[in-house]
Amino acid sequence: MQIKKGIQPTRIYLLIRNTLVLKRLSILVICSAVAGLVTCLSLMDASGSLEPQFHRNMYLFILFAGGIWLTSRTYRTFHDPVDGLSWLLLPASSLEKTLSTILLSNLVYIACSLMVYFPLSFVSEGLNQLVLDRFHPVFNPFDPSVIRGISLYFAAQAPFLIGAVYFKKHALSKTILSMFLLLLFLGTAGAVSVWVILGNMLSGPGIQSVFEAILYSDVAGVNPVLFRSIKLFTLVGIPIVSWTICYFRHTETER
Repeated sequence: MQIKKGIQPTRIYLLIRNTLVLKRLSILVICSAVAGLVTCLSLMDASGSLEPQFHRNMYLFILFAGGIWLTSRTYRTFHDPVDGLSWLLLPASSLEKTLSTILLSNLVYIACSLMVYFPLSFVSEGLNQLVLDRFHPVFNPFDPSVIRGISLYFAAQAPFLIGAVYFKKHALSKTILSMFLLLLFLGTAGAVSVWVILGNMLSGPGIQSVFEAILYSDVAGVNPVLFRSIKLFTLVGIPIVSWTICYFRHTETER
């Protein structure tokens, strides 16, 4: 089947819509279960400590835990012997299929979670008011902490998309294990590199001056630049690299 090159927003929209329609029952069950759990926890907390940031903390937990879990299941159809073939034969390019998956696990999930949780907080606090005559502040989607959490979610979720496209089974646990081993390797390699490069400075009074220079920025502007570089790579670089890997993996499978 010949697919026109380029990106057609209509095809991406249809891919997203079809996925949501096919999974609508599962989505409804999950949303109902989460709503019931949040309502019960809100009632329990209102009867006790009455944490003022209850809904902010609860939403961020649901955002990360639910988003990462759903991301790890994103490519289950892709790996299925029967459904996977149907997915690959859909009249859309590899780039459009990859974009639809990325949008589903990021923007669509975030938008839907906000639209569901915001009215849910009103309902749960209305119940608290009726039952206990106490209530939490309702959820504020524009809270700076929520916005920062959402921006961090893009970076935290992206590696699990790689795991979903590469691992056929147990993608979540295998991705966590792979990330742990990668961090362990990088930490060990970094420690060995520092030991090799600094040499004798790692013993005696020299080590103190090295750490003071790192911590207190004896060289003007070193720490702010380093911090901004790490932040930029975390929030922008990790998602872009992860999405690119997913695209090439998808293209490689279609061949």
